[in-house]
Amino acid sequence: MHQLVRISQLALCWVVLLAARVAGDELEGAVGNMPADTQAAAAAPTSEKTAPVAIELELSNFKMEALMLVIVAGLVANYFYGSRKNAELANIWEKPIATVLQANFSAVGDGRQVLERDSAADLLFYASGRRHCKYAQGHLMLTARQDPIALLNDLTANNHEKLEVEVTLNDNLPGFVFAAVPRKRSKAVNRDRYDVSTFAKIATHDNVPASIVLFSESSDITNQLLDSGLDKMLAGESGLLEEIYVTDSPAEKPETHDFKREKRLLVTIRLPASTAAGIQSFREALEFVFYM
Repeated sequence: MHQLVRISQLALCWVVLLAARVAGDELEGAVGNMPADTQAAAAAPTSEKTAPVAIELELSNFKMEALMLVIVAGLVANYFYGSRKNAELANIWEKPIATVLQANFSAVGDGRQVLERDSAADLLFYASGRRHCKYAQGHLMLTARQDPIALLNDLTANNHEKLEVEVTLNDNLPGFVFAAVPRKRSKAVNRDRYDVSTFAKIATHDNVPASIVLFSESSDITNQLLDSGLDKMLAGESGLLEEIYVTDSPAEKPETHDFKREKRLLVTIRLPASTAAGIQSFREALEFVFYM
């Protein structure tokens, strides 16, 4: 809300300054178009009182100002509409998220709400109290409906709404690197992620669709994870599991070889349509994340 107020204030100030400049140009043009004798008479000093010059105020002279006011009003209205729409969607997705988290963790959120609003399109959650893991945190990323520029960017970049989940595992668990990513993202992942490019290699499995590329340190790790039901989730009709990483190494190249190894599970779940079937599919995908 404070950000909206600041934006509105700056926009209104800009409109006022623009209106003042346009009005000044119009007055200057009106004086410039006066006859020479009238300008000389106006400039000559006189002791007699002169009648004030009448300025014609017509709506046709303020088209630019009216347009800017309409734009500002449209931006403000879009902000409230987009924020309200995202709040409704956040309430819809919070229910299955809360159900799954409360079934797997003893402490979820702050005890009052599960999702904490970071912005109109970003919501966060935190949970702890589960065997074999330290904590879990997530980021619900909705379309920035309140921001026309960000919305246009999402549409042109084909970005979609998703939930990113990161589970930090206990240190006593075995460490390895495994990844399952869309084929169109595989080259970028192998190029940009230090853990995948350094410790893993491309793996194959008969039950994994061709649209998914696997990276793994060994075939034993691949078979163990896929036999847990991951192959069915990757090959399912919903296809909500977009990217999965199980790693004990950083994504970015460390400065030294003696870096801290933190075991993590990172999953990206695409948000389906907010129908009963879509919510059920989303819940099953999130349940599987903590089942792994």
